[in-house]
Amino acid sequence: MARLKKTFSRVDPGFIILLAICVIAVLPFISRPGLPQETDAELHVFRLHELSLLIRGGELYPRWAPNFYHGYGYPIFNYYAPLTYYLGFLVEIMPWFDAVAGVKAVFILGMLLAGLGMYGFVRDNWGRAAGYVAAAAYLYAPYIQYIDPHARGVLAESFSFGAFAMALWAVDRLRRRPTRWRWAAAVLATAAVILSHNLMALLFFALLAGWAAWMLLFPEGPGEAHLDRRRFLPLAALFTGLALAAFFWLPVIAERDAVNLNTLIGAGDNFDFRTHFLSLTEMLSFSLRLDWAASEPAFRFNLGVAQWVLGAAGLLLLALRRVRHPRQLRFFALAALALLFLMLPVSTLIWEKLPFLPYFQFPWRLLGAAAALLAVLAGAGTEALLRMAGTARLGAERVDGRRGPLSAALLPLLVLLPIFLGLPLSQPAPWTEFGDVSTLRMSLIEQKGRWLGTTSTSDFVPATAAVIPRRNDQMMEALFTGQTLDRVNRAPGMVPQGAEVTAENLTPLDTRYHISTPESFLLRLFQFDFPGWRAAVDGQPVEIELGMPEGFIVVPVPAGEHQVDITFGSTPSRTAAAALSWTALLITLLVGWKMGAAAASEPAEALPLEPLPGWGVPLLPLLIALIASLLLLTPTGLLHHQSTPGDLQVADFMTAADFDDQIALIGYDIDSLAPAAGDTVSLSLYWQAQTEMEINYQVFVHLIDVSGRLVTQSDKLNPGEFPTKRWPLDKYVRDDHQLKLPEGLPPGDYAVSVGMWVQSEGWRLPLLDDSGTQIGDNFRVLTLSVHSR
Repeated sequence: MARLKKTFSRVDPGFIILLAICVIAVLPFISRPGLPQETDAELHVFRLHELSLLIRGGELYPRWAPNFYHGYGYPIFNYYAPLTYYLGFLVEIMPWFDAVAGVKAVFILGMLLAGLGMYGFVRDNWGRAAGYVAAAAYLYAPYIQYIDPHARGVLAESFSFGAFAMALWAVDRLRRRPTRWRWAAAVLATAAVILSHNLMALLFFALLAGWAAWMLLFPEGPGEAHLDRRRFLPLAALFTGLALAAFFWLPVIAERDAVNLNTLIGAGDNFDFRTHFLSLTEMLSFSLRLDWAASEPAFRFNLGVAQWVLGAAGLLLLALRRVRHPRQLRFFALAALALLFLMLPVSTLIWEKLPFLPYFQFPWRLLGAAAALLAVLAGAGTEALLRMAGTARLGAERVDGRRGPLSAALLPLLVLLPIFLGLPLSQPAPWTEFGDVSTLRMSLIEQKGRWLGTTSTSDFVPATAAVIPRRNDQMMEALFTGQTLDRVNRAPGMVPQGAEVTAENLTPLDTRYHISTPESFLLRLFQFDFPGWRAAVDGQPVEIELGMPEGFIVVPVPAGEHQVDITFGSTPSRTAAAALSWTALLITLLVGWKMGAAAASEPAEALPLEPLPGWGVPLLPLLIALIASLLLLTPTGLLHHQSTPGDLQVADFMTAADFDDQIALIGYDIDSLAPAAGDTVSLSLYWQAQTEMEINYQVFVHLIDVSGRLVTQSDKLNPGEFPTKRWPLDKYVRDDHQLKLPEGLPPGDYAVSVGMWVQSEGWRLPLLDDSGTQIGDNFRVLTLSVHSR
């Protein structure tokens, strides 16, 4: 009992306040059933469901998803970071839970880890008060709080922010006082970063390794100046963690040419980084209130005003030499400035010259990492501000011998500032119940063309597939009766007359075909070939042939009775990767065992912790009051918009244009009615579906001069990046356009007209008046008065 009491006494009671700080951020996931169905969260639910079927079927680490892509299968699990799905699986296998609950739990866990890791790292370096502010600044950064988990629904990337914060804390604890448990924690946390998200793993590992190397080159104090072997432990832990995760990343690199990855980089399309740079104005702006009447509520890719103000304060105090641990803080300051620069258009040349950067696709993707660095700066600045305001910490003398009213009020203000400014983003639009999660539902979604295999751009399709095969409805019919897919091509002439072929599924990735045939033939399967698939006839390996142009598996079978086994196995790169991971695990255990005896004799480290009552008493009630206020304010609608067809609260201008009683233009925004020649004009259109549509219409925006000549235009395949066949009837669609005015355009008035058309057939939706009579095929929205520069 005494030992247990002693263990609990070592737990920081500041975690209670940290939990209160986190509540508002995770509240939407906790308080609502289901998950949104029009974000990537939906994809992650079906991936988790597929993984669960494979694990339950005996495939503990599958690299192939057999039921995806119309049942032809594809290697999504060979290339996509696996950690979030395995964490979700631990929830999904529990009674009364499903894949939706598993994905939701991982979203919540990622947010909690982000707050915990940031608090722990900053607390250990700059104290509890600084840790509270840093955790709040990080967790309520718009990209962490709303954009990734709610607007985009990207589970893996959202979780990676928590993994990074925990890894930073774990490696720093190892740097401070090496022990076997801290060594193990640092290695495992680093591996978790690598296994969380492919792209963010590159960035976060670079930041962690850069920080560890920086601390090695620029030690904080004279006691760290000599090169002790232990000072290399952070870097050793990082690279051991990297090796531990090799079972995932090494095959990704070695087998990158085995799949189609060209669609991950675009030129002039949605995946072209050139179209996703941010302006400094947008980065520094306030967050918008969300409109629950929108299919996809408008938001800004911003840093968060509280985040950049507090981060700038820390940067200023660093320049004035008022912060503690300035050498360490310089790394975070330089890294933050570098990331901010890479999100601006002036960095285009760097994106073009560094071959790996375009794979990040969206420069604004760096907002999450920038939020982490700004949070550290905010925490260090908080410690300096509180100390300057008369707060005693680390044995320093109080300015006036007591805690003044300014310092007593300053901490709650600094903690609540990012939370308060983040309240509008705590109100994502409500979502309905997710519904059934099954292979059949996934297949029906693929049939509608929303995506194939949980990706929408043919990425990760085996490179041997020269064409994307159509759906085989006869094969997929088995899902409606709960039967296993029959992947044998039984079309006329494919199986000899009198031959019998029956399938026995030993595991989801191991099928045995019992064949009796009067003559030799080619067993053709509706299944993509990919490195790892192997065929054996009566136990003897045979070479798989390719059925072109689809790239399907074809196996030669001689006459007679045979057993044909089609099994998914390893490859040389996967075997080497597994060996490297096992070696890293062995090194982790050996180093930890060797460290144990030496670390036991060292005194425990002294952390810069203030007495909790001094900070906890005024702060915790304020947090509780804020949470209670949020619960009361949410039903009033003060924190969000709720537009109606006659009251579009977010639009600058209302209008009414009826296109064939199918689509209505109900409003628009324009950033300038009097632009100069050469300017780019931003126009946002607000569309409303008036009936369910059977056609995906395209949108055009034309700039016309007084003679009727087309000057410039903006066309989109899907208005608002949302196919019209899927438009809901109770929500509007925001459709953003950019009109680039030609240089040297003569001054004068130019009309902006919009409309809907079918690109494949060349006809436009008619524009109707109030009586239903056609009055044209485009609507003149506004007039621009162009002037010369």
